[in-house]
Amino acid sequence: MEGPSINNFTEEINSSPTMNQLYIEEPAVLMITRLTIEVTLAFMGLIGNVLVSFIISKQRKFRSGLKLFIRNLAFADIGILAISFPIAVVKEQLPFYWPFGRVVCLYFYPLAEVFHGVSVWSITAIAIERYRKITTIKGARNSAYISTKSLKWGLFAIWLISFLVVSLPLLFVMNFEEDSTGIYCTVAWSHSMHSIYIISLAIFWYLLPLVVIVFTYVKISREIQQSNEFHKTSIRRQSRWRNLQHSHNTRFTVEAKRIRQNSKAKKILTPIVLVFTISMLPLNVLRVLLLFWGEIAIKKHFLLIYNVCVIGVVINSAADPLIYSIVSKDFRSELKEITSQFTQTLWNLIKLRKDDNNIASGSNTGITLERQVSRQRPDEHIETAILVTRV
Repeated sequence: MEGPSINNFTEEINSSPTMNQLYIEEPAVLMITRLTIEVTLAFMGLIGNVLVSFIISKQRKFRSGLKLFIRNLAFADIGILAISFPIAVVKEQLPFYWPFGRVVCLYFYPLAEVFHGVSVWSITAIAIERYRKITTIKGARNSAYISTKSLKWGLFAIWLISFLVVSLPLLFVMNFEEDSTGIYCTVAWSHSMHSIYIISLAIFWYLLPLVVIVFTYVKISREIQQSNEFHKTSIRRQSRWRNLQHSHNTRFTVEAKRIRQNSKAKKILTPIVLVFTISMLPLNVLRVLLLFWGEIAIKKHFLLIYNVCVIGVVINSAADPLIYSIVSKDFRSELKEITSQFTQTLWNLIKLRKDDNNIASGSNTGITLERQVSRQRPDEHIETAILVTRV
């Protein structure tokens, strides 16, 4: 989950000699500690998002519109953590040297930016889909059909719009330079174009999604509260007659299940919204400040603020699997099953390797004994020959 990318944000830092000098002179202990934290979070988030994608792809019961949007979010976060974040770290540590070549700079680098838009709008789509599922009054079959049909266009629209808004403009302004001072991959555009792009990203990839998410979250909360009150009232009324009619017992079970589903939906959505809002706020605020107050880049504590923004971006992309494992019982069950299977497979491989080593060791022992016997036998023949000769 991410707003405007940290890769383009790094361009603003690398464009300032004062900032480059300040960053290069960062104490080694602080730099190692910071990078260790960032890389650890990114690695854990990468593994977690891979597990989310695998679990949802493997289990048929997870194949709903909501779960597939979650998988789309996991794919985007994998791209951010595996591609965009490493490039950002390299540009951060090597501001005067681009090690990936011309093609990656001009084409692959801007195309990788699409993951940021997909991540943000996947969260928005999750909120919209959750709102639609809770507020729908149609049957389950028709609801599932609508989800499947709209899902295809929804996923396609998320990727297409993300490419058009984030990646496509960068394809026309990327610049690769190689001279005596270094190798550079920069964005060559005017201040006005840069300002329009940054403001557009701040609005389209943070403010607008946040408005949609907050609106749907408020509506979902109200619907859940009203629904729970209705179902609780219905349960109290029907519980008086559940021993008289079987249909009332069935209805009692349905109402109780509906309450649990509503509570589960809110538990999943609440931490995702909070993490997105809090972790992405510093980066978006700082980018806008740089446009209208450029002197902030030479302030004493600017580097500290920037590093906090980077850590926030990593947390934003790495936190979702942890959220799922905490609030989703189904996800925890699947995760335990996968962990158990992996552990058993690993143990079997270790055991098999030990058996192979034992067999090899036994074979070597047999060969050694055979060689010892073969060494003794010639001596015996010699001694026998001597005796015979003596006789």
